[in-house]
Amino acid sequence: MMRYKLLTMSVLIPIGIIIVFMRWYQWGTQTLSPSDVDAYMAVIEAQTQKPGAKHDLPALRKFLSEDDGKPVYTVNLYKFHDAAEYPDASGFSGTGKQAYDRFSNVMISLMAKRGSHPVFGSNWVDQANSDWDRIVIVRYRSRRDLVDLFATDDFAEASLHKWASLREHERMLVQALHIPDGIYIIAMISIFIGIAINLIGRFGSRVRPT
Repeated sequence: MMRYKLLTMSVLIPIGIIIVFMRWYQWGTQTLSPSDVDAYMAVIEAQTQKPGAKHDLPALRKFLSEDDGKPVYTVNLYKFHDAAEYPDASGFSGTGKQAYDRFSNVMISLMAKRGSHPVFGSNWVDQANSDWDRIVIVRYRSRRDLVDLFATDDFAEASLHKWASLREHERMLVQALHIPDGIYIIAMISIFIGIAINLIGRFGSRVRPT
């Protein structure tokens, strides 16, 4: 009886952890309402007075107004300045890549707090077919999380480094329509592992040494 309870817990505990994780990672967000969009846009419009805080405000408002509550991915292509182009009074210097790394260090922390993260990144891009220096794909848990990040003072201040670093930048917003979002694959694997542990434990309990 005790063995059965332990085996049952070996399945229920991982499943419980996965459910909590999935709620944080994907299911814990709400679609933006018109009043939410107005509130976020007011904050972001005020931040445009800060150095480096640049947004295409009409495009951002349209993007937020069409929120469907699903995760969104940004596919980013970067071409860096050889020397970062900071405003004279900024007190910063260095290469374009060094400036972008300062921005990235802030972004990683802001994304992690909002269930978001880079999916892929590479500094190697085939120079025979492309003039870009870096490609980065980022998963945002939702449009709410993306704009909530944009609305922080930390992002507005770190954007100084981003724009100082970039000679060119191309960004595409996409959703995972053909390949399932990674959380479902993780959940399925975890459940199958739990079931396998349970079955192996039950089989082992019936096999007794002679």
